[in-house]
Amino acid sequence: MKDAELTKAVKKLKPKAIFDHRFPLMYEESVSMSVTMLLKFFAALQNRDLKAAAKLMHFPYASVEETDVVVVNSAEDLLKNPPKSMDVKSLAKGSFELFMGIESHTSDPVRAGLTMSYSCHAPNGTKLKVCDGLYIVTNNSGRWGLQLGSTIFTPTQWLGVKYQEAEYMAAKHEHDWMEGWSYSDTQLLDSTRGLLGKSVTLYPNITGNVKAIDHLYRNEGIVSRIRVNNTEKVEPRTYDFDEFRGRVGPHGVGGYAFSLTRNDSRIIHQSSNKVHLNTGYTRFQADGTIISTTWGLSVRVRRGLKWGGIAGIGNTIHYDATNNEQK
Repeated sequence: MKDAELTKAVKKLKPKAIFDHRFPLMYEESVSMSVTMLLKFFAALQNRDLKAAAKLMHFPYASVEETDVVVVNSAEDLLKNPPKSMDVKSLAKGSFELFMGIESHTSDPVRAGLTMSYSCHAPNGTKLKVCDGLYIVTNNSGRWGLQLGSTIFTPTQWLGVKYQEAEYMAAKHEHDWMEGWSYSDTQLLDSTRGLLGKSVTLYPNITGNVKAIDHLYRNEGIVSRIRVNNTEKVEPRTYDFDEFRGRVGPHGVGGYAFSLTRNDSRIIHQSSNKVHLNTGYTRFQADGTIISTTWGLSVRVRRGLKWGGIAGIGNTIHYDATNNEQK
């Protein structure tokens, strides 16, 4: 969708409303193009053709390799020093992969979040492991391409193993973050922070701010949608809860009271020190009426003894009650 077309669509929205998934522009182009890009990307890996893969990517490209964020700045860098998950030259001659499936999780006019799985086999056909990947495909300046990826490789004998610590910490982080903002709890919010090292955030990140939606979803002139941060020291953070409630309270149908983590949130893939999480939250009025529901994807890892998020995939609004026919 061109920026001018998006601007026209925004003008048709109700006051204070934001696009949700009742609008085809939130998924029609982005999901179909993203599935196509990801399938072509996988085919390039199967063909051991990184040049073809590079043509399907945006640079800089962020790849979460095990628990670290690796940034590939150009196609040339990809060919010279590919991330471990894409190092097709290191694979045994005659080895192969079998496609297992793709699932769509988030989408808006300029991006989609997908997961894809494939099995890896020795030349004699022995199944060695399964790769479960999370990928974000974005529209930058009118071109669709992969912007971010994260992979978990699981040996065949460990397929299906559940990691209680990973599951517990992923759920705890989500609930603590939502509860902290709902009840203005600085200590609880700070408990969700503290992971040192690189992290990556994908933009736009819409969390209920309905200002200039056509600007946030623009694609013309966009070179990259990722921002890489390197946390060397964690300082106590100041939270302006009055500003938060003043900004969120009037959103949509209004009357914001509290938030809860998405009720169907789930871990999509997991290992002992990493999870791909299908997440989000719902905002409520005091009587339990839903204001809006937000969907997102997240990569959470353990570094040392500390768990935390290292890849924020950018929230998208799944449901906004403002779009309903009001009585």
